[in-house]
This record gives sequence, structure tokens and C-alpha cells, in this order.
Amino acid sequence: MNETTMLDMDAVRSTFPYLRERVYLNTAATGIMPLNIGEAVGRQLDGMFSRGYDAAEEWRSVSDSVKAKLARLMGVETQDIGFASSTSEVLNLVAWSVPVRAADQVVVCQDEFPTVLAVANTLSRRGAEVVTVAVDSETNRTAALASSIKRGGVVLVSHVHWQTGTEVDLQVLFEVCQAKRAFLVVDGIHGLGAVPVSAQFADVYAASTFKWLLSGFGLAISVTSLRLRQSLDPAFRGYSNPAPSRELQYSHSNYPGLTTLEFGLAYLEGLGWDNIYRRNRLLCRRLADGLAALGVPLVSPAGSAPIVSFRSGNARRLVEAMNAEGVSVAARGTNVRVSPHFYNDESDIDTFIERLKKLERN
Repeated sequence: MNETTMLDMDAVRSTFPYLRERVYLNTAATGIMPLNIGEAVGRQLDGMFSRGYDAAEEWRSVSDSVKAKLARLMGVETQDIGFASSTSEVLNLVAWSVPVRAADQVVVCQDEFPTVLAVANTLSRRGAEVVTVAVDSETNRTAALASSIKRGGVVLVSHVHWQTGTEVDLQVLFEVCQAKRAFLVVDGIHGLGAVPVSAQFADVYAASTFKWLLSGFGLAISVTSLRLRQSLDPAFRGYSNPAPSRELQYSHSNYPGLTTLEFGLAYLEGLGWDNIYRRNRLLCRRLADGLAALGVPLVSPAGSAPIVSFRSGNARRLVEAMNAEGVSVAARGTNVRVSPHFYNDESDIDTFIERLKKLERN
């Protein structure tokens, strides 16, 4: 079966009625929730929380179910998985809890996401030396970072770059980190659900659920390696991690968020993760080919995650014009970022290319 027939796109798109109103190519900002998940979540929450603590075992079973699905998806064990309110919370908990010595380095790319750079600054205030890495080419991002890891400390990186969609090779970076006795801390918010994730090649893999997992705000996934957990001294403690626990999660989980994620993951699993990844690659190839035919200078490398960015003389103005034309994309610095997901079809890509051609001509 070829890539165009792996998913029943009529059935998929019927689950996302908003796509009949707009060409939505902005999942890297926020994903669209499938139709009726909100109702299903509401019914389950009514059934659980109308009985107070008497339903506690049901809450915990939701957490167990979500962890099992995530373990399969991310290639880790269920005991490696915890939860927080956001990717930023996970990264900040790590920044204040990981051991830091004066001789340690914190290696990070200059153009990282602001939260990642803020975490590097926190580690600097705790005494580590920050090494910022200039990336001269998107195809060189992994190699540039790997060659800058000289000794122990922390390496901070986005699995998928927020502006360009470049996917770094986590296995390469993890192996270098292990050799240099450094921890690899990964912001995975633009990766999880968009591309295959092997979180065993990270000491921390953090990702929120409101983008590619289509499961709303207020919940993030925290995957930590055993070697990291053995070294942690949690800066924040509560009833969930009393001393001498080395777990980062210090209080209860967001059970309404977990219930939403359980439904979202079940829906996505039903489609098949390989089908989703295959569909995303197909859409990005069509998008990149269409932009290349217009002579548009691409920033994203070939084979990138489902984020395709290109330079524009005035990215914000172009995005505003696209919005007026019924097309949702995003401006990121001097780039226009286009981020399809499996629920988009070829007509969405073609409509975007036609609108861009018209706007550029005007």
C-alpha cells in the first residue's frame, strides 16, 4: 500500500470539522482536537469526580493507561515517565535539581527556544560554564553540537527546532554525552507525536501535549533516565517525592489532562503511528517541492519534521495576509513557518502554495 492510501483521509478529516473552514497549517503552535473528545472526556470526568476520593483507583488507572501508551510510543519503561504542567516546568525542575559543579559545561545552540536558553542561564547562575554553539547550516546542527561537548555537565537541545523543523540525532548526541559524562536534556515539544521518538537516547525528554498529540493544555510528559534520577537532588518537594526520593514530580498529576491525553493517544494509536509519520513526511515533501517551484528560499532541510520554514522579506505581514486568505501559518523571526499534520491533505498544501503565489505576485 502506498503512502497516499495508508489513512482513510475522508474519515480522518470528518473528525476535524474546522478543516472545512480554514486551511490549518499551524500545528507546531497548537494542534486541533478531534471532534467529540471533549464530550467523551467530560463524561468520564463526571463519572470519576462525582464520587470524590472513592474514585481514586480510577484516577490512578488513567495514569497507568497513559504511561503504558507513552512507553510504547517513546521506547522507555513506565517507571521512567512522570508528569508536570508544561515543558517549561520540567526543564526548570531539572535546572534546579541536577548536580552542578564549577567545572561543568552547559552546551546549547545560540538559536534555541527561549525556555531552553533560560534554563542554560539558570545553570550558569548555579556555577556552570555556558558554551553557546553557532549553527552555520541546518544539516550540521547535530555535528556542531556534538563537537562542542568537551566535558561533564548538561547538553540542552530541542529534538525538533522550533523555527526550522530540523531534527537532531539524539542517539549521536547521547553517546557523546555518555562518553563525556554529561546529561542530555531534550525539549521534545516539537517532536513528540510528529516524528518517531526514542527517548531512551536522552536523560530528560520533556514535551507538552497541546501540539502534535492534540490533547490540550496544562499537561506535560517528563521522561528521565535512571542515571539522571540517581544523581538528582530535587529542589522542590511535596508529598509525592519526600526525601530521600529523587523524583522530580512533587505533587498530584493533572487527572483531567491525563484523561484527555488518554483519549487523544487512543485515537492516534488507532490510526497507527507509522501511518501518521508517513503522512507527515508526504505532506512536507509536497510542501517543499511546491515552495521550490516558486523559487522560495527554504530554511528547513530535506527530511525535516513536519515544520517547513522559508525566509520572507516581511514574515509577519505575509502571515497576516495568509490569515485573511483563510490560511493559518506562523511567523517566527524572519521566517514563515508552515506545519502540517496528518489531518491535512494535498489540497491544503496546494491551496497554501496558490495563495502564496498570488500574494508574492502582488
